Amino acid sequence: MAVSSHLSPGIVATAVGVPLQSGTTIVQLLVFALLLGGIYGLVALGLTMIFGVMDVINFAHGALMVLAMYIVWSLSSASGLTPLVFIPIAVVALFGVGILIHHFTIAPIMEAPQENQLIVTFGVMLILISSIEIAFSPNPRSYNIDLGSVGAAGVFIPEGQLYALVISITAVIGMWLFLQRTQLGRAIRGTADNRSGAKFVGINIKRIDYLTFGLGAALAGLAGAAIPLIQRFDPYIGDVYLINAFVIVVLGGLGSFPGALLGGMIIGFVQVFGQFYLPGSVYQVMIFMIFILVLLLRPEGLLGGKRT
Repeated sequence: MAVSSHLSPGIVATAVGVPLQSGTTIVQLLVFALLLGGIYGLVALGLTMIFGVMDVINFAHGALMVLAMYIVWSLSSASGLTPLVFIPIAVVALFGVGILIHHFTIAPIMEAPQENQLIVTFGVMLILISSIEIAFSPNPRSYNIDLGSVGAAGVFIPEGQLYALVISITAVIGMWLFLQRTQLGRAIRGTADNRSGAKFVGINIKRIDYLTFGLGAALAGLAGAAIPLIQRFDPYIGDVYLINAFVIVVLGGLGSFPGALLGGMIIGFVQVFGQFYLPGSVYQVMIFMIFILVLLLRPEGLLGGKRT
């Protein structure tokens, strides 16, 4: 069983089915925190991508993650193949879904007040979740995949979380290379820095917005497709991760990819160590205390100003 927001402190200590020895407890918790932080960072990437370029807060982010979960689950169940094969398919599908959502809901109101965009993306979220619930029922599902753990020197690493961490790091590196080394990526960065200036030098802002929302949805799909590797899912699981994603994005700095990963790591470490050492849900209080402290001392976030 993997460490997640649903696990109690007692389960954290035996998350891979083997009680922790006192000499390895800290190292084991560090491993769990690193793995969980990578997952949270992956969840926040798509959210910060869309906001960093378009200044659109996408409330449908969690629902897009859930859609990817059910795409992978449906294809895997129908074919009998491992879910890992269908993760890229879900990412491509979510890119297309993102393009459609932007075309029919966001593009017509890009110049409207930001609260209009919030309401629209909230409506998209409700439509997606309701549609998934009607199509698949609210019953929890899980991937048909047998993942164990690997261990060395008394420290155990759940394979599902390890895969998710690798996916997260790969996504960050891949997007950084795309944004830094390609002409289209530089156009996206230019739009994020100054939309008016980018338009003045000939960048097609509308095209960049379509691409950005599609990429943000694809990253949401990547995160969503990876999460069932560590836990069961239902149509509503995206809400839990969406709340954490907003906290992470603000902590790391709005629009910053490295900031999203850093924010995810902070939340992961606080959650794992807090669940293990503190009673009840005190760790959640600590997370929001850190959140408030960062807002007071550094409102732009820890890596604010270093967009994408």
